[in-house]
Amino acid sequence: MSEQKLEIFNVLNFLNNGYELDDILNEGNFATFPSAQDCIKYLVDEGYLEGDFDVSVGGGESLTEEEVSKKYTVAELKDILRENGLKVSGKKQELVERVLPVLCGGSGDEDVGSESHDLELTDKAHEFLKENDWMDLYMFALVAFRFEDYETYVAGSSLDKIETGLKFCDEIISRALIANQFLVFIDALSAKAHVYAYDGDYESFLDYDLQRFILGLNPIVMDAQTYAGYDVINHANLINLKNVSEKFDFGSLKKRFDKIWNKSHIKNTTVPKKICFKTLKKAIGGADLEELNLELKEKYFNKKYGI
Repeated sequence: MSEQKLEIFNVLNFLNNGYELDDILNEGNFATFPSAQDCIKYLVDEGYLEGDFDVSVGGGESLTEEEVSKKYTVAELKDILRENGLKVSGKKQELVERVLPVLCGGSGDEDVGSESHDLELTDKAHEFLKENDWMDLYMFALVAFRFEDYETYVAGSSLDKIETGLKFCDEIISRALIANQFLVFIDALSAKAHVYAYDGDYESFLDYDLQRFILGLNPIVMDAQTYAGYDVINHANLINLKNVSEKFDFGSLKKRFDKIWNKSHIKNTTVPKKICFKTLKKAIGGADLEELNLELKEKYFNKKYGI
C-alpha cells in the first residue's frame, strides 16, 4: 500500500502543479495499478478527482488487437465507436481494428481525449497532498532509499520536513561508515545535498556534492566487487557541480574545494589533492567523462584495489 500511496501522491501533485492529465497518463509510472487508466479511475472512485473521465478514451494506452478483443464485448466496442462518431457495423474483428486507435488515444478527433479528461482535485485530494507533503521531498532527494523506510522514519519524527530529511541522511551516513558500505555512504551524501537544494540552500548543495566528488576519487573503503562496476566520476554528481557553479557565484571554486577537502579528513589518499582538483576543472570544462574515468582507474585505482 505504501508504494501505491506514493504513486497516488505523484499523480495528484503533478495535476496540482499544472501538468496535463494526458501527459501524466502517457508518461507516468503506474507500477501498482494495471494501467494508467485504472489509477485515474481509482482516484475518481475514491473521491480524489471529480469531473468527466471516460476510461475507454485517451491516455495513450498501448494495446494489441488481441487484448482489445478479450477485454471488450461487441456491445462495448460499438458503444465506444458510437461515442466517437465512428461506424458501428461489421464483425467483431472489424470493430476491434476500428476502435484500437481510439483506445490508444488517436480517435481521429484530436479533441476527444482532452474533453474526456476534464478532472479537478477535490478537497480530499488537497488534504491528502497537505498531509503527505514529505513525499515531495522524498521524490526530489531521497528516492535512492526505500520509501517504506523513510515513511516509517517520518512517522516517528517531530522535526519539520527539511530537518527530518537531513537527519535521515545523517543516520544513513553514520551506519554506512560503520558497516563500510561506501556506495551507500556517497549516495547519502548526494541525497543530503539534494535536501538542501529542495530547501533553496544551493551553497550547501554545492558543498555536499563537492564532497561527494572528492570522496568518489578517494574512497574510504572499496572492495573488488564494488570496484568492478564503479565510476570514479559520477555523471549526475558532475552535472550538479557544473550547473550550480555556472548559475551561482559562490566565490573561488579552488578555495571551496580546499575547504571541503580538509573537512573530509581524507586519511588514505587515492588521487592526490592537486590532481583531484585538476580533474574537477577538466570535467566541468566538458572533458569526456568516460576517458577521465578510464585514465584515473588505470593510474590510481587498478593496482590499489587489486584489479
